[in-house]
Amino acid sequence: MSFFKKLKSIFKNLTLSRNNEELEEILIEADFGTRLSTELAKEIGSDGEITKALKSKIETIIAPLITDIKINSDKHPFVIVLEGVNGSGKTTTVAKLAYHFKRQGLSVDIVACDTFRVAATEQLVVWANKLNCRIFCGNANPEKPREPASLAYEALSNSKSDVLIIDTAGRLQNNTNLMNELAKIHRVLKKIDETAPHEVILVLDATTGQNMAEQVKEFQKIHPITGLILNKMDGNAKGGALVRVVNEFKLPIYGVGIGETEKDFELFSVEKFLKDLME
Repeated sequence: MSFFKKLKSIFKNLTLSRNNEELEEILIEADFGTRLSTELAKEIGSDGEITKALKSKIETIIAPLITDIKINSDKHPFVIVLEGVNGSGKTTTVAKLAYHFKRQGLSVDIVACDTFRVAATEQLVVWANKLNCRIFCGNANPEKPREPASLAYEALSNSKSDVLIIDTAGRLQNNTNLMNELAKIHRVLKKIDETAPHEVILVLDATTGQNMAEQVKEFQKIHPITGLILNKMDGNAKGGALVRVVNEFKLPIYGVGIGETEKDFELFSVEKFLKDLME
């Protein structure tokens, strides 16, 4: 039974207390998390317009945090570090952001700091050539990869562009060495500009459910996350988990990846999200 049909059915021939219990159970099953599910079940109560009430509550949570990335022209370059686990679509998101900023008339440099994965560097080189961006990268030698922090330092020292986008290695929260390397990238950037990085964006795979919250917690330990970008927001997305993440961490949602090309990036739509979640 779909999430929407479950919601419609819980008020049929049930007592008020049982309604609340079933609503809470359904929300937990939909990855809203125990705490938020309990809060929503209590607030919505026995309102016969349950889906309308739930939509309103979700919109109240998410809508205020939808925004575009604001580039501060006083910071030159404006440094953006992209983080995320392997498979989240992070490297392709670099290209989408580069295209997005270039459409605004900004110049963009890219840094391929996932030096441990040759394919990531090769992918970014292709994107950089296509988008006419300068790219800083290592020697693509899997046996002797360039130290990511050293590459980031070199890039920030030499970049003349408006925006500098730094890609980082994936699968980080499960790897202490890579997490330490990420922390080192942040430290060396501050040696050049103590305010850098100016944005630290976590790229999330929306199909991973409750694991999204765990990823936010782990990456926050390295450096405060300033915003989220979501990929794979399709019929397989764990919508409740996103509501939980936004409600718990109050992080801005900077956009949604909707495909594999550089143009497949747009602002998050609450209306579309609720439609997919409820129907």
